[in-house]
Amino acid sequence: MAAINAKIDDELKEKGDAVLRAHDLNATQYITLCWMYLKQHGKLPFITDTRILTAADLTVIIAGQFAEARDQVLKIRDMLKSDTALYADFAAEKRALTCRISDIQQNGWRLESTPDDGGSVGAARLMLPRINYHLAGCEFTLSRVTPPLPAPVQIVNDFQMSLQEFEKQLALMQSVLRDTGLLARPEPAREFVYRGENVTVSVVQPEDYKHGAWLVRIQAKSLDRENALEDAALTFPALEGRVFLPGSVYGKSVRNVQSRQYQLGFTFRSGVSEFHMYSNGHEEQANPTSPDMLASCLSACVDEYLLELLQSMSGNQP
Repeated sequence: MAAINAKIDDELKEKGDAVLRAHDLNATQYITLCWMYLKQHGKLPFITDTRILTAADLTVIIAGQFAEARDQVLKIRDMLKSDTALYADFAAEKRALTCRISDIQQNGWRLESTPDDGGSVGAARLMLPRINYHLAGCEFTLSRVTPPLPAPVQIVNDFQMSLQEFEKQLALMQSVLRDTGLLARPEPAREFVYRGENVTVSVVQPEDYKHGAWLVRIQAKSLDRENALEDAALTFPALEGRVFLPGSVYGKSVRNVQSRQYQLGFTFRSGVSEFHMYSNGHEEQANPTSPDMLASCLSACVDEYLLELLQSMSGNQP
């Protein structure tokens, strides 16, 4: 590289040189390292943004970065199990994920230097290290992947375990941010709400959902009910024309008392349960189980669970 003629303030140069000497580097070596970083990561090795961001601002920004990382991780998961994916494409996705994690860490360092806002935002802020830990677990597992694909079953399983925890913790933080109003909820095209004795059930159809697909949210109405429902295992009601899909965050294996077999049910995290519901075998307009009927049935399921729990605790179970 040609000689660089840069005019630097004497005090700035003196302090900068002291840092370089502490790392056994001279100016030429440092410039070379900067150019290597630019080549590998496609960005500057330092923050140039001079905006003044609050802890709430940075928490929301990092939450958005985690959501984008989740999309990348899900794509990588599919590649790990594919016998048609090219290893070169996988390697490129892995590098992109590493860069995104680096961006998250930079904002995390900025967040550490800001005062704690407390309240619900503070609660969301405390969740960030745990989310980052599980995302880092996904990245670490990828370091064991060698060509060709698909990856060995053990690696895929280890990756899936970290992914599930990452998704679960991220969903919890997003729920907290939505409750504080810092993260917008998807505007529903249609919404049905049932307010029961113990929980409020909302059945919504966001604009980007296909016809017949719904998002169901159940929320405890008090702290006592929230504590009673934490990590509960409930079966879905058998409703004509409806099928439920809770996913990895709020899904839980439940033993059906009648069939004596295990099936996928739902659980609560911090007083909330969310899952998808679909129209099955019927056109939505002609479905025998309307969304408001469904909400009422789900509320009744929770009421029955809490009643049985109370009877069990009091020793009056029939």
